[in-house]
Amino acid sequence: MKSDMKRILIFIIIAAWSLTALGQKSPVEDLFDRYNGRDGFTSVYISSKMFSLLSRIDSDDEEFRNLVTRIKGIRILSIDSASNTGRINFAGELVPKLNRSGFEELMTVKEQHDEVRFMIREAGDRIAELVMVTGGAGSSVVWITGDLDLRTIASLSGTMGIEELEELENVEK
Repeated sequence: MKSDMKRILIFIIIAAWSLTALGQKSPVEDLFDRYNGRDGFTSVYISSKMFSLLSRIDSDDEEFRNLVTRIKGIRILSIDSASNTGRINFAGELVPKLNRSGFEELMTVKEQHDEVRFMIREAGDRIAELVMVTGGAGSSVVWITGDLDLRTIASLSGTMGIEELEELENVEK
């Protein structure tokens, strides 16, 4: 009887622990939730449905079609109010959490007081998430999810006008 109670108790503990682990948000999602809709911030979300619709465009550009079918979503968050600039630094807030969540730093660019960091989380030999976070005078975050590689992400820069991503074409992992 006692061994049955122990098994049931162990099962309940494991089940509860599993549910809390599954319910945790990624640090990037948490950051977006915290600042989305607040004054002084701009948030953009481009869903997988939008990319699905783009893939239907009658285009002879196979690279473009390949790109849009592999992206699950893009989220962009930026500070657009000068009053928030000195107090909030997305890089300082997000990078330590990304390091603890299985993200690897791909590249860092520092210029005077500004920095741009590219971090990825891999799934097998593919990139599942890419986070570009800037800190300094103009903090912003670009979060891309999907089944990606660096060339795909770099080609996205021309298509979507995200200039900072162009440098990824030159990075070898």
